[in-house]
Order: sequence, then C-alpha cells, then structure tokens
Amino acid sequence: MSKPNLKPTSNPTLQNPNPNPSSSSSSSCLLAAISHHVSLGRPDLAVPLLPLLSSLGLRPTFPLLSSLLHQTLLHFPHRRPSSAASSSSSASPPPPLASSSPRLSPLLLSLLLLLRRPSAALSLLLRMPRPDPASSASVLLALARSAAPHRALPLYAHLRLLRRSTGPAAASALLVACARLADPALAPQAHAHVLALGFAPSVVVSGALLTAYAKCRLLGHARKVFDEMPVRDVLAWTALVHGYSTSGDLVSACKLFDQMPSRNTISWTALIGGLNRNGEPYEALDMFRKMMYQCVRPDQFTFSSTLCACAATASLTQGKQIHGYVLRSKFNPNSIVLSSLVDMYSKCGDLLRARWVFELTHYSKRDTVLWNTIISALGHHGHGKEAIKLFDEMVKCGRKPDANTFVVLLTSCSHSGLVEEGVRFFESMAKIHGVVRQEDHYVCLVDLLGRNGRFKEAMEWLAKEPCRSSARARNALLGACRVHGNVELGKQVAEQLIELEPNSSAKYVLLSNMYAEDRNWEHVEKLRGLMEESQVRKERASSWI
Repeated sequence: MSKPNLKPTSNPTLQNPNPNPSSSSSSSCLLAAISHHVSLGRPDLAVPLLPLLSSLGLRPTFPLLSSLLHQTLLHFPHRRPSSAASSSSSASPPPPLASSSPRLSPLLLSLLLLLRRPSAALSLLLRMPRPDPASSASVLLALARSAAPHRALPLYAHLRLLRRSTGPAAASALLVACARLADPALAPQAHAHVLALGFAPSVVVSGALLTAYAKCRLLGHARKVFDEMPVRDVLAWTALVHGYSTSGDLVSACKLFDQMPSRNTISWTALIGGLNRNGEPYEALDMFRKMMYQCVRPDQFTFSSTLCACAATASLTQGKQIHGYVLRSKFNPNSIVLSSLVDMYSKCGDLLRARWVFELTHYSKRDTVLWNTIISALGHHGHGKEAIKLFDEMVKCGRKPDANTFVVLLTSCSHSGLVEEGVRFFESMAKIHGVVRQEDHYVCLVDLLGRNGRFKEAMEWLAKEPCRSSARARNALLGACRVHGNVELGKQVAEQLIELEPNSSAKYVLLSNMYAEDRNWEHVEKLRGLMEESQVRKERASSWI
C-alpha cells in the first residue's frame, strides 16, 4: 500500500474547509485506516472511526463514503445489530451528511431500513429534495409494518400531493397499512383510491387488497377480490383462509383450504390456529398430523398453536411427541414456543416438566411472557410462595414485569391464600414497578379478598372506581360468597349484577345454587320465575371430561 499524502488540502479523499496543519498527520492516518478497512470489506471497523474524523473538522468525500455504505449493506445480514440497540435508536435523526450529499441518500436510506429504523428513514426521506419512487415506497412499507402503521397514511397523502407516489408499490404499502390498522371504514376507501389510479390488476396489489379486507373481516369484499384475481398465489389463498377462520366461519375456511392447489407452512398454520381459536382443538391436532404426514415443515407459530391445542385437550402424550420432534429436529424454539411448552405441561398436570423446560431455557430467551407463564403455572398448582420467589428472581435478572405479570401473581396469591402478599404486590405495582392498574388487577384483588373471607374489604373496593361498574369483580365476589356460604351478601352482589348484566344467566345460576345449598327452596323458585319473566335462558356448557 502506497504511503498516503500527508497534506489535507491535496488529499483526494478528504475535505477540510479549514485546514489545520497540526492535525494533518492524525487525519491522514485515520483516513488511511478507514480506506484500508473498506478495501478489506470490514465496514464494522471503518464506521467507528468516522466520529474521530468529524472531531477534527474533516469528512470523507463521496467515493469513500459510497464504498463504505455499499460494504455496510453487503455485510449487514451477517452483522445485524441487536434488537435493543436498533430499537433504542429508532427515533434518532439520520446523520447530517445525508442532507448535504443527495447521491448518498438512497444508500443511507436503505441502510436505515435494514436497521429497522423507520422513523429515521422517514426523517431522511422528508429531507431529500427529489426522492425516487422506490425510496418513497420502501419507507411507506416500513412504516406500514412498524408498531405504528397509522404513520404511513399522512406520508402517503404528502407524497401524493407532491406527485411522488403514484406507483403500484406505494399503493400496496398503503393497503398493508390498512390491513395492519384493521379499520373496516378505511379499506374500502383505499380500494376506491387504487381503482381511481387505474392500476391494472396484479398479484401484488390484489393480494394486498385481499389481505386488507380479510383483516378487516369484510369477507364478502375479500371473496370478490379473490374471485377477480387473474393469478392467485399461495399468499392470496392463505389470506382468505385466515380471514374465514378468524371470523369463525370454519366451514368456508376448511372448504377453501381443501381447494388450494398448493399449501405451504403458513397455510397449514393459519387453519390450525383458526381451529384452535374457535374451540376446535381436536380438529387442530388432526390437521397438524395431516401436515406432518405430507412432510410440511412446521414453524414457530405452528408449534405454538398446536401446543395450545394440546393444552386445551389435556393431550399430554401428543404434547410430549411434539416436544420430542422439536428436540430431534434441532429446531431452535423461540420464547413463544417455550412458553407454549410450559403452559401445555402445566395444564396437562405435569408441573415437573414445565419447570424443567423453563430451567433449561437460557436467560437470554426468558422474556416477560415466559416468566409470566411459569409463574402462572406454579400459582395454578397452588405453589404461591414459589411463584413469588420466581417473581423476585425475575426482577433481580433485570426483566421488567408488565400488567400480565401482576395478574398471574395476584391470582397465584389468591389460590394459595397469601392475602397480605397479594395486597402488597397490588400496592407496589404502580409505585415500584410503574405498572398502571387495570380492571383485571382489581378483579384479582376482589377475588383474593373474597376467597379468604375478607368480604368487608372486598366490598370497600367494589365501591371504588373502576370496580364500581365492573361485572367481573362482582362475579368473582359472588363465587366467593357461594364458597363461604354468605347468602345475604351473595344476594346483594347478585342484584347488582342483574342491574349491570340483565341478560346473563351466570349470576342467576350461582345465586340459585346458593339458595339450594341453604335449602331455601322458596327463593329458588322465585329466582327461576324471575328468569322466565326476564326471558333469560341458561347457557349450555361443554366439557372435555
């Protein structure tokens, strides 16, 4: 490698409007190091040196930066930053160099999108004097797929006003945002807009429109788009199957699934998940067996849905078989699958294996959902003190509890009779952990107090908001009144429930059972007469036993 020129003003790869002779040697050495790393294809070593050049009042010229960005984009899939790092910087603005180097902007925009920083990409796009349609559509799609898809709508309107987003890619991004928002009023407006633009029917646009209608549960419109599609790919078939199953129309979902010319993992998973969500876990397990028989490889979502079906049917043998397949196939389960395994073993009565799965999970995979699942499992089996110990361990590990954590924690205390501990957690959740109390937490507190016979305190909480109008909190207290035989308070709570939910039969049945256990047959007959007069019918129950 030739010796670099030590004069900043004559160096072709360095710009310095205010040359400083005292820093020429340092700047030339830094520049040589950056160029060397870029030539070796190591942008991870070159990028950290850029701030040092900036501190000297210098910056590389376009050729060097262009090469550096190209190298970064090429090496990015192998050097992806951590999700924590990318999320923490998602709202930071792009480097100021972008606005002064328009030729670098598309490259930097691509890098920001790969880094999953849609906010920074949006800021850069708005600074670009004339962004090309591809860049605009890419930012639109990134915003549509982000945690805040509503931000794509004003950007699309802004670009349309400037006549910079007229292509099918931008229209597809708009439809993706509509699908994510699941707004039934928005999807038809977007459809009308696409028709007004005069786009010829294509797989991309029609598929995005079909998905938007399906997510909004406008299945009549979705079916019409599906029937009019010139070419139907597997994504279009799967989107409609998912739409039918989500809305509860399992007959149409299964019929359409059988008509599919080809099926992939997502197609099978969509139907398995739909069957499971609509109370058909046995059919979901049967569909999983058919999927495996056809040698279709399951993914994380397939395993999670199938394990939920095993938990719903207490199919421990089937759950063990699926767990064994995961281990034999060297499948790397994510935290969702691990949580489903813990939940399945717990609901099938095998708490030992549930704990074993949790203990063998590396700390990096123990997210809040997995911690909540194992705490819930321990509490469900009556091990409230162990659940509290795990909660303390969770906090010590630096994992922040969420609202669901305190729901399962309070429920665990309730099942184990740990009243004082439960009250302490209820009082500390907002003060110490910053978790806002919701109705679920008040329901758990009333249930905790009622189960342990502390009816006076429970009634005091019922008189406060948000329990004042909560039917769920009163249902919990009514169940506790039945357990303790407190007929008088049960009658008072039931009357309040009848005012809140006059057409629900649950409180009539509970109060009737309480009168029957107290051998007060006169009140049982009066209550049945009141049900007939109010035209309230007992809801049919179902059981897997």
